[in-house]
Order: sequence, then structure tokens, then C-alpha cells
Amino acid sequence: MQKTIATRIPIDLEREIRRFMEEEGLDKSTAIRRIIEIGVNEWKKKRAIELYRQERITLWKASQIAGVSLREILEELNRLRIPIHVTAEDIEEDIRAAKEGA
Repeated sequence: MQKTIATRIPIDLEREIRRFMEEEGLDKSTAIRRIIEIGVNEWKKKRAIELYRQERITLWKASQIAGVSLREILEELNRLRIPIHVTAEDIEEDIRAAKEGA
């Protein structure tokens, strides 16, 4: 199911969208959907990393929020030089979550 969204954007942004369309060989609707999807995925990843950095969620939960694998979230944390903090409770919760997801 899809939903129509209308919005006004700055001319500079519209130019960038047209450039994206040309480089990717996409029509306007597809290009805008893809750009929005990229933006939402990046936002989810940033949000998950920030929650993890604040020690509010576990690695497993961060990977779920970000919509990426545990390995990918670990690689991103490493790239950003964010220390990995793991407690025994985190490991137990992650194992439980992994078993439930399997």
C-alpha cells in the first residue's frame, strides 16, 4: 500500500533530486521514494547509535532499530570510534532475542 505525500522543497534540493534522477536513470517518483528511503534508513541508524552511545539500549536492540545486522552495527560503532559496552544482562537479552527471532 502506498500513500501520496505533497511537500514544497527548496529549488537547490530539487536540482539535487533531478541530478539523482539522471545519474540513477529513475523517474521522479521513484527517485524521491528512494531518497526518502535512504534518509529514513540513515535516521534509524543514527538514532540507534545515539541510544546505544547513551547506554539506553543493547547492541542487539540497536541493530533492530537501525534495521541492520549485529555485525553491521558493530562495524558502524567501530568506524565512529564508539566504545562497545556489554554487560552480562545485555548478552542474556541478546541471546533471548536471537532465539525468539530464529
